[in-house]
This record gives sequence, C-alpha cells and structure tokens, in this order.
Amino acid sequence: MRAPIVFLLALAVSTAFAVANAQDARTLNVYVVDVEGGNATLYVSPSGESVLIDSGNGGAGAARDADRIMAAVHDAGLKQIDNLITTHYHGDHVGGLPELATRVHIANFIDHGANVQPAANIDPVLQQYADLYANAKHTVVKPGEKIPVTGLDWRIVSAAGKVLTTSNTLS
Repeated sequence: MRAPIVFLLALAVSTAFAVANAQDARTLNVYVVDVEGGNATLYVSPSGESVLIDSGNGGAGAARDADRIMAAVHDAGLKQIDNLITTHYHGDHVGGLPELATRVHIANFIDHGANVQPAANIDPVLQQYADLYANAKHTVVKPGEKIPVTGLDWRIVSAAGKVLTTSNTLS
C-alpha cells in the first residue's frame, strides 16, 4: 500500500515541477493591434524585451489607438516599450505617437531618417517626434542592420527606399 502512495506522490511532484517549468518558459508573443489604417504590432521576445512597430493615428483616433496599444502593453506585462520602429511618416503609422508617449516610456526610437515626402499635416507630428527622441535613444537604420533584442535575430530589410541587395548583407 505504501509503494503506490509513494509512487503517486512522486508522480504528483514531478508533474507539478513540469507544469511550473512550462509556465516559466517564455515565448515570442506577437500582438497585432487594429489602429484602423495601419497596424501597430507589438513583439515581446522570450527575454521580455519589446519592439513596437508603428503607433497609430493622430487626431481624433489618437486616444483610441493609444488605448488599444496600451491594452497589449498591459497584457504583455510591460513597463516600457524598449524599441519603437516607425516604418514611415504617414498619419496612421506615426500620428498617434505623441499620445502614446504620454502613457508609456519609449527607450529607443528607430526609423529610416529624414522625411522625404513633407506634408503640411504630418510636419507638426514629426516635430513632436523629434522632441520625444531628443531625450531618448534614436537610431536611424539601414538595410542589413540588426536591432539588438536578446534572443532574437532582428534585421532591417528595407529603409529609406533602399532594400537588401545580397544575402551577404545578412551575415
């Protein structure tokens, strides 16, 4: 009678350890956030570092989009956005940034550099953008460069109208 009880106890303990270890194992989590125009996508690496691509609309949609992005940030258990990649300077991709930046710290702003398509409606947002990254890290990337995210090999394949031309750029 003692042998089956000891066996069941050992099985229960080993199962508990297996479940605990499975819960501690981190995964790459991807949150696609509908910002009604361009998508904002939040990546949370197994190390817990984050990359947000684009920040939604400005104007009347800014609070809505910031709410949606922040819901993903909270679900992921983040205290800050480690890296924000702005793909391009259209209102539905960067317009919501001033509102979002009032709600969460952004450590590193990443983009392709100067705006080559000035537009009267986006220029004020770009001035606010420059003001935001003035007090943070700002990285202008080129194709082939890596974004440092522990545990991921994150590479830029296109920036400022330039794309990778050879696979040697990836080595």
